[in-house]
Amino acid sequence: AQEVEINRLKERVKILEDKEGVIGDISGADAPIKGRSTNEGEAPAERISTDSEEIA
Repeated sequence: AQEVEINRLKERVKILEDKEGVIGDISGADAPIKGRSTNEGEAPAERISTDSEEIA
């Protein structure tokens, strides 16, 4: 009975590890998008400072 349970758990671990690998690939693909969003946040700040210099 214990061997059956051990084998079931081993299969489950393998399935979860396979899923984790897929999730890891997806989150890795998201990393550049996060980097881009920070750069986009900086661009409007530069535009605002340029506009305020023109007003002054």
